[in-house]
Parts: sequence; structure tokens; C-alpha cells
Amino acid sequence: MRILGLFLVGTMLFALFTGCIPSPPDTQSDMAKKDFTLPLLGGGILRLSDFLGKPVLLVFFTPTCSNCKKEAPLLETVYQRYKESHNFVVIGVGYISSNGEEELREFVENNGITFPVAMDTDETRVYRMYGVTGVPHNFFFNREGNIVRSATEPLTLTTLEQYLQTIL
Repeated sequence: MRILGLFLVGTMLFALFTGCIPSPPDTQSDMAKKDFTLPLLGGGILRLSDFLGKPVLLVFFTPTCSNCKKEAPLLETVYQRYKESHNFVVIGVGYISSNGEEELREFVENNGITFPVAMDTDETRVYRMYGVTGVPHNFFFNREGNIVRSATEPLTLTTLEQYLQTIL
């Protein structure tokens, strides 16, 4: 009996150290893994993980991007359409160039944006964490905080609505 017990313990240790026993799944959400805190345009701070439990569209943009200018009114439209009925949130992350905060403020005002816009003053920080190499770049988070879609192409209202159905 003792030999059988030692054999079983030895077999289990061998399996554990050789990777035959799977490690427990990673239960941390994408939102938690890629959490950030940035200053908000107009004051205050934004912490991504504060929105866990809500469908979130995270939008990376720059004020000088022509596709970002075309996309901004569409984002505002869906934000207004779903913010109450689905607790939907759009979060903009605008990169501040050498012209500073004023250029970002003008972009937001000229495009009628009412959703929160955070300022990234160090492009390598949040942009790099998300692998953003061009803008616009959109990430669709479900209520569990996981990214279910990423879009780098310019979005139409029809495409945006289709993508939103995966998180609402």
C-alpha cells in the first residue's frame, strides 16, 4: 500500500512539473489586465476598470486624423442612442501632440462629443499597451470586461451598429 501511495505521488509530481496538468485558467478580464488611469479633458481622472459591468467602446484617436473626424459624429450618435437603454459607454483616448490640450478640446467641441475623453500625453503608455499603431483604433468590451472585437478600419454607422450588437 505504501509503494502504491508513493507511486501515485510520484506520478502526480511528474505530471505537474512536465506540464501535463493544465494550469488554472486566467480569470482576470482584459479590462483588468489593460487597466489605465488618465486625466480627463476638462478635469478629473478616468480609470478604465471603473466601467467593468458595462459595455464599453474604447476609441483611440488624434485630433488631426481625418478618419477620426469622420467617425466622431457616428460615435456620438451610438453613445446617445444606447447610453441609457444599455448602460453603454464610449471612452475616447486622445493623444495630445505638441499643440497640446487646446487642439484636443477644439476637436471635441467641433464634433459635439459628450462622452468622456481622456488625454494621453505619452503615446508609448496606453497606446502601446493596446498595440495601437494607427488611429482610429476601436476596442469593444463586453460587460465582463473582455475585448470581443477590435477595429482599425474607418467605421460606418451600419458597421458600428453591427459591432455593438456583440457587446450590448
